[in-house]
Amino acid sequence: MATKKDKSHYLARFYPGGYFHVYGRTNNREPLYRNDDQRQFFLEKYAQYLGDYVDTFAWCLMENHFHLLIRVKDENHLLQYITGIPELMRTAAQQQFLETPPIDRDYHTVLERQFTRLFTTYAMRVNAEQKRSGNLFYRPFKRVEVTDINHLVWLVYYIHSNPVKHGVYTKLSDYRWSSYKAMLSQDSTKIARSEVLEWFGGLDYFKNFHLSAVETPESVEYLDIEH
Repeated sequence: MATKKDKSHYLARFYPGGYFHVYGRTNNREPLYRNDDQRQFFLEKYAQYLGDYVDTFAWCLMENHFHLLIRVKDENHLLQYITGIPELMRTAAQQQFLETPPIDRDYHTVLERQFTRLFTTYAMRVNAEQKRSGNLFYRPFKRVEVTDINHLVWLVYYIHSNPVKHGVYTKLSDYRWSSYKAMLSQDSTKIARSEVLEWFGGLDYFKNFHLSAVETPESVEYLDIEH
């Protein structure tokens, strides 16, 4: 792991098949979401700009920040998807990616640009509604690579426990704007629910872990989350 002085691991480079904790907050910790319509709009734009690039395992939207646990889709899927975008609709990053020799293609730049499109589109709406100007999101947004199953398990718990950690709710199941309730449901979902439950050893173990975890997420060293 990088040292406390070395912040490079907070700016990990995306690559096909890699797992990442993506999170960000607002400038000056001002509200990021002021109402449910804005939260829903953020999720809709996340699905629009990232849904074809990543699988999502956990998420949580808090007042002034968000958390996502994702896996970048495999190389064949990404290449097929980007190639299938009509030329006039491609971003500059997508077009440059396709014009680059295969051995030198940079998936990170394409993924980073998709996140930037999400943040820009969302900020434009908030700025218009709140009659504000300037950057809404603190830059750069954080992305930390996740490389082992223990990290994945504790990160899912950390993301879901954010409303309790920050004193917003006392029960995880009471909070609407996270993936926790979707994990307990049988309804269709875009969350990779079956894989997450497998990490925990099944639904009962998932629920018990979330309800009875004796360690706080901050005590798990490898989470090392910079705020």
